[in-house]
Amino acid sequence: MNILTGLEEDGDQWSRGKVLEPRNGKAYKCCIKLEGANKLKIRGYIGFTLIGKTAYWERPELILE
Repeated sequence: MNILTGLEEDGDQWSRGKVLEPRNGKAYKCCIKLEGANKLKIRGYIGFTLIGKTAYWERPELILE
């Protein structure tokens, strides 16, 4: 299952893509931007970026035992 699709590079971010909301199965327009080495900002929206929601995905730290 693909969660992010159709993104195109746009300077320092990726835009014009779609993000899947797994709870309701709907796809929304989105743009993403790397906010740090391990933090990804994802903005899903309907129509304009003002009408949407932002989520942050963080890469977990690798713990070797």
